[in-house]
Amino acid sequence: MIKFRRVCRWVAAVVQSRVRSALFVLAMLLTALLVFNPWRSVDDTSSKVQAQWIEVQPQLIEVQLGLVGRIQAARQETLAAPFEGIVREVLVQEGQTVEPGQPLVRIAPDEIDIQLRRTLAELLKVQREVQQMTAWDSSPEVARARRAVQAVRSTLETTEANIRDTRQLFERGIVARMEVDALAQQLRSQQQDLVNAQDEARQVEARGVGEERKIAEMELVNAQGRYQALIAQKERQLVRAPFKGVIARPSAAEGSKPVLTQAGTQVAQGAPLLAVVGLDRVQVLTRVEETDLHRLSEGMTVEITGEGFSGEVMAGRIATLALQGNAADSPGAAAYYDVVISVDAQQQAASRVRLGMSARLAIQVYRKENGIVVPPEALRTDEQGGFYVLFRADPDSDSVKKVITTGHTIVRGVEAHGLGAGYVLVSRK
Repeated sequence: MIKFRRVCRWVAAVVQSRVRSALFVLAMLLTALLVFNPWRSVDDTSSKVQAQWIEVQPQLIEVQLGLVGRIQAARQETLAAPFEGIVREVLVQEGQTVEPGQPLVRIAPDEIDIQLRRTLAELLKVQREVQQMTAWDSSPEVARARRAVQAVRSTLETTEANIRDTRQLFERGIVARMEVDALAQQLRSQQQDLVNAQDEARQVEARGVGEERKIAEMELVNAQGRYQALIAQKERQLVRAPFKGVIARPSAAEGSKPVLTQAGTQVAQGAPLLAVVGLDRVQVLTRVEETDLHRLSEGMTVEITGEGFSGEVMAGRIATLALQGNAADSPGAAAYYDVVISVDAQQQAASRVRLGMSARLAIQVYRKENGIVVPPEALRTDEQGGFYVLFRADPDSDSVKKVITTGHTIVRGVEAHGLGAGYVLVSRK
């Protein structure tokens, strides 16, 4: 009896263990069917798990290019010595504010006086020559040439009378034939002398109306111009401020230190004396790499910020773009082009900036008021390589295929041309 009970308990335990195993296997099969449903369509899986309809609306699209520049004066002029001489007096100091027309430097005109006297002597000489050309018919040269012609003609007439008388005497046998031949030879020589004198007289008379007179008149104009230029230079011995600004050291050659002019210094014509920097207008000088140059054009708006005027934003515009880039140090390296940004002088922030401050520039290279931006995941490619999106005008509408062209890429997505407000299907993988 006891053995029978033991057998029954063993059979029950075996059965219970197999039932648990069967239930575990059944549970695993049901789980697999729920996760991997072979009867569910691929499209249904994409729409419920990997796809989502996103609303798109017209919005402002702006694309900006960020650069770093430096504040500088919009107007700066280096004043040079008008002529060679010695600086007699410096009337201003570095950093001093000056008004338009205010005397700055006085230069001794000793050298220019020497040039003036030399040029004046040349001018008087040419003036006298032109005056002679103007009354050339009564000039001594013309009178001398005419007297020479008259003297040769008188001598020729005397010789002609002598040869007539001598021939008469020869016909009577009073004189020899040799005397007649000698007078005939003398007559021919005097006739040639008359022709030469007449030619010379014509040449002398022509000088008053020909090229020589034109040359003299042009030399007179040139001499007058040189003299007037020297007079104007001498009047500039007192160098004045061209506009309101601040005195600064003039720009120096690369590698040398700029020096402010001092009294007693010998300066050559054109040597820099000092610089006047205008503070009424400022600008920003920056550089752009050649790969971004095509994105810029004159007149584009620029937002200007900086550490020196933190919290303030100045508005500006691209004033100039350099035509020639700065040469790269190594072959194949990108070239950079200078860009000048003009700043509105009426802005209050401009009064807080100082020359040499750094500035951050945000240049607006593109702007569209009512543009459509779609997520990159919404873009699909057709067989021809073009882009399209699946679009709904509202959540209850059927989806349609909308062919688009892409524009600028911004943080929020990609600009889509040819699309209006609605919903686009976004695939997320």
